[in-house]
Amino acid sequence: MNQGFDENDILLSLPTNTADKIDFFGAMIVNIGNIITVLGIAVEDQEVKAVEEGEEGVGGTNTAKNTSTSGSESDAGFILALIGSILVTVGDLVSTGATALAIEQTALLEKKAEQEAKEQSNKMKKMEKQINSLHQDMKSLIYITESLKREVVVLQNFIYPHFYQQ
Repeated sequence: MNQGFDENDILLSLPTNTADKIDFFGAMIVNIGNIITVLGIAVEDQEVKAVEEGEEGVGGTNTAKNTSTSGSESDAGFILALIGSILVTVGDLVSTGATALAIEQTALLEKKAEQEAKEQSNKMKKMEKQINSLHQDMKSLIYITESLKREVVVLQNFIYPHFYQQ
């Protein structure tokens, strides 16, 4: 016997706005990734400008030295841009997961509502049967009551003349 939670139980136990919160978190990650990407591109642009200015000012004498230092510096901009794009991808994945969660929750809630509607319909049919049964019982009681009234009248008609004659 498995005593653990069912996936549907877990999804139904989550608040209804959980998917929205996760999607918002994913959007924040995307925005941070975009900012880091732009910073990386800006750093790369600054490094390219610095390399171009260094090449113009130095000439051909120290080109090997400038290339080695600019190669390590240009990696920072590239790395920032790469990290930013990775964060954008992760944020999109989180948002996609939130959308999938919302779809699953909606499907489960619709299924649950449909099941509750069927149960409600069955209860209504049962109540209708009970009402019809009570209506039949009431008709029977009315018929019996009317019969008893007639019997009482017959008995009164029989007893009163004999009672008053004595």
